[in-house]
Amino acid sequence: MSKFIEKLDNLNKAAAPAMGFHTRGGGGKPVSMLVAVELAGKPEDELKEAATTGACAGILDPAGLTGAALVKYLKTRVDMPVGLVLGGGKTGTGAKPEGSDIDFVVFDVNLPVKSLAGNEPESVGRVLRLDTSIEAGLLRAVNSLHPGIEAVIVDLRVPALTVETLMHCRRVADFTGQPIIALTGASLSVAELAALREAGAKCLVLPAGTTAAEISSMIDLIMELPRPEKKRHTKGIAVVPRIGLTPAPREDEGEGDDDADDE
Repeated sequence: MSKFIEKLDNLNKAAAPAMGFHTRGGGGKPVSMLVAVELAGKPEDELKEAATTGACAGILDPAGLTGAALVKYLKTRVDMPVGLVLGGGKTGTGAKPEGSDIDFVVFDVNLPVKSLAGNEPESVGRVLRLDTSIEAGLLRAVNSLHPGIEAVIVDLRVPALTVETLMHCRRVADFTGQPIIALTGASLSVAELAALREAGAKCLVLPAGTTAAEISSMIDLIMELPRPEKKRHTKGIAVVPRIGLTPAPREDEGEGDDDADDE
């Protein structure tokens, strides 16, 4: 299974320690959102530097890279999952380059299905990039697609994060039922981070060129966020017209009274 997808699936799952045993360091607050980063594909130290920040994954768009340069870049071994954007650059059919260790692929709705050949679902995660304005019917269809989609990525890089942006993000999360990965800017306030989390974002992707210090700072801010509030779901009550609200008088009661009077 894709390491990145596994991290998304395990997000906010607090594993209870076995009875009589305690985890080392005393149960810290669970991570409520992950942080990934876009990769430019050069220089080669970019990948190593990103891996030291605590980022959960890197996403590489190979546009502008030759096949040889791409393979050389991906041969850099780091302890961080790397995903490849399909449909750009010189990657041929979109299958992962020979000798590389691609953990997941990112593609949009216009990618030919045959381009996914070579990316086996058992080992390579599949992330679908969607426009937040796509119609509800298509969003609902995402969960039933073959090959299976394991997460959805949306572009939320806007000059200012607005309530409308959050509504679009929440809409995609609700209709697809998939973990939401949000492309964002590198500078977000605590209030914006909390709002994105409540809107369904499970992972933020910082733009290429974000410094190691900025990535680490973002991770620290997320770690300090208060625990997510438990949502109160109000049950809708259907108003159904009822016939015979006033019960009709029972005949047996009347007959009983007449018998009593006769006696």
